[in-house]
Amino acid sequence: MSISSIMNIAKNALFATQTAIQVTSHNISNVNTKGYARQEAVLNEATPLPTEIGLLGNGVVASRVIRYYDKYLEKQIMGQNMDLEQQVVYQKYFERIEGVLNEDNTKLTKNIVDFFNQWQELSVDPQSVAVREGIVAAGKNLSSSIRNIYTSLKNLQIELDSGLNEEVTEINGILSSIASLNGRIFEGGIGGSEANDYIDQRNELLKELSGKMDVTTFEDQYGRTTVLTSKGKALVDGERCWQLETTKNEDTGFWNVSWKDSSGNLTDITDYIQGGTLRGLIEMRDEYAVDFINDINDLAQGLIEHVNNIHATGVDLYGDSGIHFFSNINADYAKDIDLSADIKSDSKHISAFSDPANPTDNDIALLIGALVDEKIFDGGNATAVNYTASLVNKVGQLTKGAKDMAQYDEDTMSILEKQREEVSGVSIDEEMANLIKFQYAYQAAARLISVADEMFQSILGIVK
Repeated sequence: MSISSIMNIAKNALFATQTAIQVTSHNISNVNTKGYARQEAVLNEATPLPTEIGLLGNGVVASRVIRYYDKYLEKQIMGQNMDLEQQVVYQKYFERIEGVLNEDNTKLTKNIVDFFNQWQELSVDPQSVAVREGIVAAGKNLSSSIRNIYTSLKNLQIELDSGLNEEVTEINGILSSIASLNGRIFEGGIGGSEANDYIDQRNELLKELSGKMDVTTFEDQYGRTTVLTSKGKALVDGERCWQLETTKNEDTGFWNVSWKDSSGNLTDITDYIQGGTLRGLIEMRDEYAVDFINDINDLAQGLIEHVNNIHATGVDLYGDSGIHFFSNINADYAKDIDLSADIKSDSKHISAFSDPANPTDNDIALLIGALVDEKIFDGGNATAVNYTASLVNKVGQLTKGAKDMAQYDEDTMSILEKQREEVSGVSIDEEMANLIKFQYAYQAAARLISVADEMFQSILGIVK
């Protein structure tokens, strides 16, 4: 045992304590960093030295830096984030559809009632041109309401489609970043250590990715994460990544999601995506929005066909018959619903009666006016007013369900995040206590160097 051994012990103590202080400082500075996991410098006894009296302690060494995390909990958070982000999409767009169908905005029910009320007024005075003008105005308002709803729903579909394309672009960026971090983690692990900060960054990216689509992940022996779609298509393997692409669906004109292999071949995986923002956007665009478009289309078709069928059997003020009140169309009813050219050009073409010899009759006006109470929608189960009310009720129920599920998922996520914080979070109080402890240890090690130096100087003095 020599003075140089003491100096070496003090030097190693300074280095180990300095490492611990640096890790503690790193924790404190990242207390608010999203996804950061608390780290700790592991201090171990150095290999003892053999002497004539036996093994003597040789001080301390900083063997490695560990991070506190729960792998199982991280997996749970990823899965929960997928559910949450999907429900957030549903909530957002069901609320948008609810706004589109809201009676305060559309006045659809009011316009339906006003339209049929005008026909009932015409039945009281079948010769009135003024009432006919009122019918024209009411018909235009009703047609405009339906067209506006249809246009708003189609625009919502286009917005959803554009959002899908943007999500795919973001996913590709995340995949590239994960592959890059895999490389850094591999390089950092060559020396036997862990690249803790890179692992934190990658975990945060994996969480973000899981919010966008359902994926499966696992680590290899070098700490690199492999990412697959839920159906087994490789997205990231080591430092390689495979990109997703959006391709136009020839039938719908909307984007499909495709996976590109190493040779550039594309595989459509749209129907295989079962979670996250992508699934929410796809279902809202291809299912829910389509359902409501079909509903408003059925309303327009029913109005056009039933009113036209009755109106064509009547006679106008010029004695002509066979005239359609609405434009006679065979598809895209809600998109193109409008008054016929004859009715637009002259309200006297409106028919109120069917017998030219009895112009004071009102049978046609009565029949059309009575349609307001006829169950001609939803397979003969609903009147026009009930049908529109059912649409508002349906989207209201869907919105409430999405809100409730989103709130549930958010609450569950908060619980999981709190559990993660208990494991991986940084406590300022604890870190400050560690900082003081390591500071005193550093000062003591420095004092030990001073003592060893004094001993060395004493020996030199004797030699002189």
